[in-house]
Amino acid sequence: MTENFKQMISESSFWQAEKIAGSDDLLREILIHLPVSSLACFRCVSRQWLSIISDPDFRQLHSRQSSTATTGLFLFRKSDKMYHLDHLLNFSKTTNKKGVPYNISTFIERFKSVEPMHYCNGREVVSNKSPQVDNDEVIYCVYNPCTNGYTNVPLPEIDGDDEIVSMNLGFDPSKSSNYKIVCIVRDKLGLFRFFTFSSDATWKESGRVRGEFYYGRGVFLNGVIYFVSKHSHFMSFVLDNESLEIVPCTSVPERRSGRKIKYFGESAGKLHVIEENVLRPTLLNVFELEKDYSKWFVKYVVDLDDLTRLFPLMVINEPESLDVIGYHFDVLCFIDGEKEGKTMLVLSLPEKMISYDIKNMSIKELLKVPLEELHLSMEGFLVYNYKWYHAYKHVETFALV
Repeated sequence: MTENFKQMISESSFWQAEKIAGSDDLLREILIHLPVSSLACFRCVSRQWLSIISDPDFRQLHSRQSSTATTGLFLFRKSDKMYHLDHLLNFSKTTNKKGVPYNISTFIERFKSVEPMHYCNGREVVSNKSPQVDNDEVIYCVYNPCTNGYTNVPLPEIDGDDEIVSMNLGFDPSKSSNYKIVCIVRDKLGLFRFFTFSSDATWKESGRVRGEFYYGRGVFLNGVIYFVSKHSHFMSFVLDNESLEIVPCTSVPERRSGRKIKYFGESAGKLHVIEENVLRPTLLNVFELEKDYSKWFVKYVVDLDDLTRLFPLMVINEPESLDVIGYHFDVLCFIDGEKEGKTMLVLSLPEKMISYDIKNMSIKELLKVPLEELHLSMEGFLVYNYKWYHAYKHVETFALV
């Protein structure tokens, strides 16, 4: 390649870059296809780029056409009645360092404590305690960890004896920037009252039920929030008409008083429940709800027995006889074909987090955590690994709050 030809290419590239930089429309068309993490960095390039990326119309359009695939996991724990955000696991990184991004840390440090309530497609409902020493006021807000933006949410009008059990968020960025919050309140009679709040409206009561469900871990899919239960039927809350409905449930195994649910979530537009098989704790049934929502079926049976030989700390032995009496592991996340077609479990074990491809049985270590840090104080008990309700799937979005 001659020097003249190289110079021609260089001048042509410079001319093209100058042309793009001089046109907001061309630059906008390029930036709209970039991931959120790149846009967050590119805001610092120039005032022009900052203006385009910060524009509400640009952010709304970017959110509507961005993927809602899971990029990682937030891991929370509760210790001494305080919640702590320990890690942000990123599935695309070869190694994960302990800790959380700086921007999220700055948000958390504004308050005395931050409790995660629910996470949905990149937005999160959190309850924060005022930073003032003599003030225990709880402030609820909707928070976007990618942009560090948040907006406070007023409380529904409830009696002083009533208790807020959970707040669940419904948000589909591909359809609208608006969201709905479902607040579940237990009254003094033991009834669970459902209140709904729209981002463009106010609170109103939408129904009452009796019975125990995993109220804090509802799963949003196609405009509906679903709830599972150990003992009874499953339930859904339809956001459009704000109504409660009974939905099909998995059967309770014989000789058991209830289901041993290891995980409940959504992946690739489908609902999944993972339960412990009746044969042994290391055998898991992965249920999927039919497309017509008529019934659950067993899609996979996953045998984790071989992992106990690779990771002996998983096994709990009786001190004297050394008989196996239990296992230290929990399912934090299930991804079915979202990431490069892989079907994998993310598992919390003593000392580490791993991903386990259930088709080719390959293992990838995601994070190391010293054993003493995994002795999580959970309401007076010591546990050695995170539970499924300590993890929140992370989806990157530039959506406004």
